Amino acid sequence: MQKRFNWSLWIGGILVALLVLIGVIGPYIAPYELDFQEKLRNEVVNGKTIIVAPPLPPSAEHWLGTDKWGYDLLTLLLHGAPYTVFVTLAVAAVRLLIGIFLGLYIGVQDKPQRWWLAIENAWSYMPIFIPVYFLLKGISINPLMPTSTLVLFFIVVVGVLGAPSVASSIRQKTEQIKESQYVLAAVSLGAGREQIIFRHILPHLKEQIIIILVTEMVAIMTLMGLLGMFDLFVGGTKMTMDPVLFHSITHEWAGLLGSYRGFVYSNYTWIFLTPLVAFVIAVGSFTLLAKGLREKFEQTYHRTPFI
Repeated sequence: MQKRFNWSLWIGGILVALLVLIGVIGPYIAPYELDFQEKLRNEVVNGKTIIVAPPLPPSAEHWLGTDKWGYDLLTLLLHGAPYTVFVTLAVAAVRLLIGIFLGLYIGVQDKPQRWWLAIENAWSYMPIFIPVYFLLKGISINPLMPTSTLVLFFIVVVGVLGAPSVASSIRQKTEQIKESQYVLAAVSLGAGREQIIFRHILPHLKEQIIIILVTEMVAIMTLMGLLGMFDLFVGGTKMTMDPVLFHSITHEWAGLLGSYRGFVYSNYTWIFLTPLVAFVIAVGSFTLLAKGLREKFEQTYHRTPFI
């Protein structure tokens, strides 16, 4: 049978690699300093003096245009890319580490752990947005803590609250592998619990772990976008009065999307569309990668089902 080319894996992998690269070098290749603002000025065009004021549409000077306050949108996106990519990766890693530990420990037990099953069932009906929102609400708007502390707090809170779902997936897979003949044979020969986990179960979970990691990044970005719609941005929210406006301190992409959502029906739609397109590309990249990895592992299993 001819092997089908995995477009999702290649396109998703390339896009994710570009996102990571932008996250690393973005602030260094930004066309302007972060505090650069276009001011109201007069220009002579065809012998006539005209007033130029932000927001400025996309042009050779500002590739993606500027916002209402004169900030270059490309510069804001490049400075916010590290927070968008690496905070998402850090939260997914925290979820994965906690989930693997709990899932393996509970899954290899001789008897079902009913207390944990009760937690899984109850937590599966709880939208994680609700506890995250109320935990961040009091400290994120005009924060007194430094940005690094707020980012770390976000990573820990969202990572811990999302770990039970990961632990549930790992536990179910562990219980399936535990009943395999080779594992039962190892147990009958006297293999200890640690030996069973590290030599027999973890090697068969590596594909599942990779897929969970990428899938969790999609879920985390979606949560960040939802929080952005409620003016809670990663790293803190700066609120100004008269008029009441909310701005992302770190300029991460979900925060920019939430800050500029008021321009969706204005004449300056590029202000909203710019972070929207960037955010959709980021979410779509990880979604394609997850789909491609799942297809790759399924093809590998069907080709060698005895593994």
